[in-house]
Amino acid sequence: MRKLLLILSVLGVFTLNSKAQELNCQVDVIYPQIQGVNPAIFEQMESDIFEFMNNRKWTNDKFSIEERIECSIVLNITEARASSNTYRAELQVISTRPVYGTDYHTPILNVRDVNLTFDYFQNTQYNFNPDQFRNNLVSTLAFYAYMIIGFDYDTFSEKGGTPYYQQAQRIVQSAQVSNFEGWKAFEGDKNRYWLVEDILHRTFEPMRETLYTYHRQGLDLMSEKMRPARQTIMNSLKNFEQVHRVKPLAYNTQQFFLAKSDEIVNLFTEADPPERNQVYEVVSKVDPGNLAKYDKMQKGK
Repeated sequence: MRKLLLILSVLGVFTLNSKAQELNCQVDVIYPQIQGVNPAIFEQMESDIFEFMNNRKWTNDKFSIEERIECSIVLNITEARASSNTYRAELQVISTRPVYGTDYHTPILNVRDVNLTFDYFQNTQYNFNPDQFRNNLVSTLAFYAYMIIGFDYDTFSEKGGTPYYQQAQRIVQSAQVSNFEGWKAFEGDKNRYWLVEDILHRTFEPMRETLYTYHRQGLDLMSEKMRPARQTIMNSLKNFEQVHRVKPLAYNTQQFFLAKSDEIVNLFTEADPPERNQVYEVVSKVDPGNLAKYDKMQKGK
């Protein structure tokens, strides 16, 4: 299906295929700071997360094995209270997407979710309902599953990820009854609430246009028409200037460039000076956190 999307740039409606779900998610649970806790707990936790992410059906679309979305989750346990089955962790979520006509996978999502607190019990089946908050770990994993799918679909068709962002938003809404961090607007501007709230807001429509144009009309054509495709990528990045004027240094903008800054540097370092200068003018303004990288890019090779 995903190869067809690359060729046709359309999304089809498919039936359930029990042999291939949407995600091919690598899961690692690490606990370098934890002592005195049976490692079997973390091994089981890793297995349960893997099962939840990879074996649940998240959409109504049909994926073949090779078409699954490549992603990874690293759960770094920073505190464990095994007696009460309570844990604190940092969560790293990464997803990639294949580039048409190449073996290259481009980074799409790169989110670091800190201060994740949750309860975990071995040998427990965790049921999930987007409209009912039952377990913080399960809701958080489901939230990111939908965000991974939403971002991925946005790169294949214009605003194709909307239904999955809306599912993630349902999870946020159901989590308002909880006391766990990361779900509420007032807790800060860099959390799960704002990640999905902003991506669905009209202010961020230019960013979503970039997700499609950058990938489908840019990267996917690089192997055939490198210069025009690179020009398209540069023009797509200018959309962030519109977002920046309304909401400077927004969480979604930062997440985009966290995933893309190295790729942008690699794409434009060998470009002609006028092209390098144009892209530098944009990215140095909207992504000052990576200015050192862009300074090197501007100098070229």
